[in-house]
Amino acid sequence: MINKGLETKFIKLITRKKSNYDGFSLLELMIIMAIFVVLAGVGVVSVTQYIPNYRKQAASRTVLSDLIKARIYAIKERKSQTVEISNNKYEIYETGNKPNKYLIRDFVADYDWKGLIIRANTNPILNPDGTINNISTIQVNCGGSDPVSITMTITGNLKIEE
Repeated sequence: MINKGLETKFIKLITRKKSNYDGFSLLELMIIMAIFVVLAGVGVVSVTQYIPNYRKQAASRTVLSDLIKARIYAIKERKSQTVEISNNKYEIYETGNKPNKYLIRDFVADYDWKGLIIRANTNPILNPDGTINNISTIQVNCGGSDPVSITMTITGNLKIEE
């Protein structure tokens, strides 16, 4: 008798009719999509505020890297290299032989980074002995933030200062 009662309860559980509401309703999907759009809009606004700063940091690291490579090249080839910075781009070439260029970097033309400003007070010369003549401070700026400075010493040390 007890066994028969358990069997009927078990059969009722198994044969219970499933509901016809499998999945999500259109209203539920629209609410989720609205929440997603609001979050994406907030994310895009916050990312666009940081892009100029990222470009400034990337450009300053690129300039520093290019200067270090040009210094190593000057030592290796025993030929002075001049760094000419003008119009938000720079060229590195063998001193006295401008057509023989080691590197030309223009961030606006190469990377389409509008608003990036690169300037220096003099054009440094990287000597074959590793020293630097015409010591300069190169400033890199993008947007309205504070510029990043690349400083150099006469002994050839180069570093980024914020």
